Amino acid sequence: MKAVIIDDEFWVRNSIRHLADWGRLGIHQIEEAEEGISGLKLIAQIHPDIVITDMKMRGMDGGQLLQKITEDYPFIRKIVISGFDDFTYTKQAILSKVDEYLIKPINPEELNRALEKAVRELSVTQGIHAAKPLDKPLLKFITEMKHIIARNFQEMNIEAVKLNFKQLEQTLNDQELLQPGLNNSLYKQFMLLLEEQSALSGSDLTVEAQESASYYLVTDGTSVSEWVNVLSNAYAGSLEQLIHIRKNKTRINIDEIRNFLDLSFAEPINLGTIASKFFVSKEHMSRTFKQEIGVTVMDYLVNKRIEKASELLKGSFCIYQERRRNGWLFRSYLFLSYIQKNDRHDTFPDSTKRLGSPKMCSMIS
Repeated sequence: MKAVIIDDEFWVRNSIRHLADWGRLGIHQIEEAEEGISGLKLIAQIHPDIVITDMKMRGMDGGQLLQKITEDYPFIRKIVISGFDDFTYTKQAILSKVDEYLIKPINPEELNRALEKAVRELSVTQGIHAAKPLDKPLLKFITEMKHIIARNFQEMNIEAVKLNFKQLEQTLNDQELLQPGLNNSLYKQFMLLLEEQSALSGSDLTVEAQESASYYLVTDGTSVSEWVNVLSNAYAGSLEQLIHIRKNKTRINIDEIRNFLDLSFAEPINLGTIASKFFVSKEHMSRTFKQEIGVTVMDYLVNKRIEKASELLKGSFCIYQERRRNGWLFRSYLFLSYIQKNDRHDTFPDSTKRLGSPKMCSMIS
C-alpha cells in the first residue's frame, strides 16, 4: 500500500513518517507534499491508498483538498492531523468522510490506530483500486444523494429517506456496468453516513443497523436491490427509534437543540420546524432556551448566520456558487456588505471591519 503526507511544516511530515508503524501495517511507499495543489498532483501520479493531511495550509487548504479527494478519489482513506480543533474544520472533515481527525501534537498511538482503521477499511473493500476515479455523472449523483439523505434524516422524514434509496437503487441499476468493488464501497459509505447522522442526532444505531454494519458482507455478486434495501431498512429503523425517544422524553435537552442549530444554521429553518423536530412546544422551547443560553432561539440562529457570513467576507469565495449552495448565508453576506459599504461598523464593530471582497466566477455549476 501507498500513503501520502500533506503538510506545509517539515517537522510535522517528518514526525508522521517516523512515528507511524508503516511496515507492520503493510504500507511500503510514503511520499510527501507541502500543500494541497502539489498534494493533488502527487495523488494523481502514484494513486495512494491513504492520505494524511493538515487542514490549514497555504494555497489550497485541507478543506478544499478533502473535498476534491472525496469527489475524484472516493476510495482513498483520509486522515486529518490539525492544530485547530475548530468546528468549521471538523464539519468539513465529517462531510469528506475522513477516517480520523487528530489534534496536534501528534500522539503515536492515536496515529497508528487511525492508520490501522484506514487499512482495515481498505482490506474489506475487495477488488477496488483505491484511487481510480468514478464516472463523473454517477459520482455527482451519489454525492448529492448523500447530502439529501442526511438532510432528510435530520428532519426525521422516514418516507423521504426511503424514496431517496429507491432513487439510488434505480440509478445504479440503470448503469451498464459497475466498477469492481463499488457495491461494497457504496454500502459502507452509506452505513458510515448513518452512523454519523445518528451521532449528530444524539442517538445510537439500532441493534439491527449495528448488525448490518458489522456482519452484512456486500460483494460484486450482491444485487444492488438487496444491499440498498438493507440500507433503507437500517435508516428507517434508526429514525423510528429516534422519533420514539424524542416523543417520550420529558425534559428538553438544550445542548441538542444548540448542536442542531450549529450544524443546520444555513438551512431555511424557523422556530416551528425546530420545535417540531424535538417534539416540544415553541413556547416551552423558547423559554427554556433563553433561560439556559441567555438569548432567544432565533437570535442565536441569526447570530450564527451573521458569524458565518462575516467569515465569507474575510476571505475569497465565489458569489454565484455560494448563493446557489447557501441562500441564507448569501443573504447574511449581502447584509454585512451593506454595513461595510455604508460604514455602519457601529452595528457590528468586530465582525465587519477590514473585510475582504468576494471573487466573481463562472455561472456554470
